[in-house]
Amino acid sequence: MKNLRAGLAVIAAALLTAACGGGGADTTPKASITSVEVFGDSLADVGAFGYKFTVQGANSKIYPERIAAAYGIGSLCPFVVTADGGRSFTPNPTAGCTDFAVGGGRINIPAAPTSPYSIPTQLATAASVRGSYKASDLLVIDGGGNDAADLVGAYLKAQSDGGASFLALVETLVPPTTVGSTLAGAASVSEGLATLGGMYMTALADTFYASIKTNALDKGATNVVILNMPGITNTPRFQMVLGAIGQAAGGGTAGATASAQAAGLFDAWFKAFNAELATQVKGNASVVLTDFYASFNDEVAKPAQYGLQNVTTPACPATGVGSDGLPTYDFPTCTDAALSAQTPPAGATGGADWWKSYAFSDGFHPTPYGHQLLFQRIALDLARSGRL
Repeated sequence: MKNLRAGLAVIAAALLTAACGGGGADTTPKASITSVEVFGDSLADVGAFGYKFTVQGANSKIYPERIAAAYGIGSLCPFVVTADGGRSFTPNPTAGCTDFAVGGGRINIPAAPTSPYSIPTQLATAASVRGSYKASDLLVIDGGGNDAADLVGAYLKAQSDGGASFLALVETLVPPTTVGSTLAGAASVSEGLATLGGMYMTALADTFYASIKTNALDKGATNVVILNMPGITNTPRFQMVLGAIGQAAGGGTAGATASAQAAGLFDAWFKAFNAELATQVKGNASVVLTDFYASFNDEVAKPAQYGLQNVTTPACPATGVGSDGLPTYDFPTCTDAALSAQTPPAGATGGADWWKSYAFSDGFHPTPYGHQLLFQRIALDLARSGRL
């Protein structure tokens, strides 16, 4: 791991030198990239809502912006914008914007499959605008985290709705006859639902790749970075969910067992998605698959090795409680200046910069430093593929 970390540091230093026009060794990117096109969810949204889903600040760069900077490309801007909190979107009046990602983006949105929230629609829109891609275009695509959250949420409602929400979601991608036969052949309803969750995630990965193939690879794209699905149960939000599962099971040993079983089930679903996605892209020289799942898990398991002092508590202050009983946050008011001005939390180090080594901004999204770590992982993959 020390060698990996050292390698990431070397790449990051080289990229920063190139961006600043430093001399010395040749740090010119190996690939002549002149455009970075971005697709996905809140992790990749540079401002469709007027803010980024992280700590706000002039230096709060999210990972796609860091990728663009590595190729000497200026600031990215959102292709669509919203003035009403995401209820409607309009084209950005600024010309030349290439970030199609939208906070809340999903691979599968049965109720609004043609909205900008749909990642396949984002890809199709870009393909329509561009017509075809060139060797100088780099596409960066993430997705699946919100879909995973939807599936987990629907599964947890099974106790109150008998699994209706879960099955309705699953049947948007898995044929109803297959759903029926799977439930009929299972030893229990819970076993059947668990199996269907994995089937849904496999189908979701197929849907994701099919949209990438149709709207990017088949349109001439030869430089496509795809992030696999992170283990969202490592986020503060879902750690609270797992804690609630444990409490509902009576706490103590029984609660810990119930929580661990739920975490294991959900993780198996994430792995099903990632395994299918890896199978789909295997052998395709045009694709760089970044293992976001593994790198994120490693950061949470070994924070000190990544310069992280806290991987459990959000840096931004909670502003309320949602209908689900979980904390809510307000990104526009969570600024770097505000965090640096407050008294650091008990046990935090770094003085006014305490928050700069936290992993999470809110319960679900990374801090700018978390984005830097993700960028470094992608940069390493791009370098290994000969593109950086």
